[in-house]
Amino acid sequence: MWERLIGVLAKMLELYQALLVISKQKHDILVSAKAVELEAITKQEELLIVQIGKIETARENAIQEIIDANKIVEDHLTVSRLAQLAEEPFGVQLSELLEKLQQVTAELVRMNQINTKLIEQSLSYINFNLNLLTQNTIGPTYAAKGQQSQASPNRAMLDRKV
Repeated sequence: MWERLIGVLAKMLELYQALLVISKQKHDILVSAKAVELEAITKQEELLIVQIGKIETARENAIQEIIDANKIVEDHLTVSRLAQLAEEPFGVQLSELLEKLQQVTAELVRMNQINTKLIEQSLSYINFNLNLLTQNTIGPTYAAKGQQSQASPNRAMLDRKV
């Protein structure tokens, strides 16, 4: 049972490390504004997230198996608490894996925050440019006495002909 949980956590650590590598690559792609590469790396990221979801289910099952086998009665059982309850060498291995997972996830959170800010800045820049391109010039509403008002030319981003 303990070996199964350790194996699941090791696989989870591996997936999170791969996700961290992708997040760093995503950062570089966002900085260099390469849209095609961004789409490809986002697909890789999505696949990893699906795998992490599956391994999360396996982790929950392994923990439930340990709880049932050892008749542990605690409301909010964490992996760190399980590491304390486990006999040696499993407790040490669980603690080490948990520490590495915490480090990787903290770095992932930091990278995701940076990438989010880059994406927000890019969207702001795109919206600004789009507004500049589609902005209509507004002419005077009233004309001099006895003259017709000149309609201002509309600038449109797309042709109206289909």
